[in-house]
Amino acid sequence: AWRSAALKRLSVIQKNALEDTAVTNKMQWDNSISFMERILKERIDLANDNLERCIGPSWTERWTGWRSRSPLESQCVSAKNELQKLLVADEMHSKHLENDELTTVRRNLQTQGVDVPYEIICTVWEKLYAVTFLTRALSSAQQCRKAFYHRSIACNAVECNDVVLFWRATRMLETTSNALRLQIMNTEAQRLEQEVKQYLDELSRDEENKKRLITGKRVDLAEELRKVRSIQDKLELFIAELNKDQ
Repeated sequence: AWRSAALKRLSVIQKNALEDTAVTNKMQWDNSISFMERILKERIDLANDNLERCIGPSWTERWTGWRSRSPLESQCVSAKNELQKLLVADEMHSKHLENDELTTVRRNLQTQGVDVPYEIICTVWEKLYAVTFLTRALSSAQQCRKAFYHRSIACNAVECNDVVLFWRATRMLETTSNALRLQIMNTEAQRLEQEVKQYLDELSRDEENKKRLITGKRVDLAEELRKVRSIQDKLELFIAELNKDQ
């Protein structure tokens, strides 16, 4: 186990890294945006997968795979199409649907001949909103890439504060990995060496353990080979002496 002092030092290093909000050069800024984009793209893929599982196969998948949507999936598609109108009308819509919006969506679906329960509408909204929110965040991150020299304006205009947050997370990960590397190379390696040395010293004083560790088929075979080699050397010396006498 790691020593408590090392854990405390690591905690302090992480805290200092997270409290640092000054991105000092453009390389750090770009690296933070790249990190942010990579994470957002992964989350968007997951969110799209969740939405696709909810609404069923697309037109291409149905046509090429001879598949069809279930009644529930058809309801989800109708709800998705109606909910997208809310997001088009209000791009900055909050995460939650208001009761009147929920009622309006359901009534609009009923006028189309589709009766979708409130629970399904809410489920589809959560999945659709996740895709929309993450896609908007990715677009903002891409706009922030060229905003390093105007950070004070950009942070308010295109929400580049998120980039600073990801930079702080990246900084924390880098400083943590460096601290762990130094900890392993210095303190932990020395401690491991001392523990191994202590174990070997204890083992050297225990004759029974030494016998148990140095016995086995391979050890016996090596011992037999050593004896054979010794006999062979003696025979060669004997033959050499006979040749001299002759």
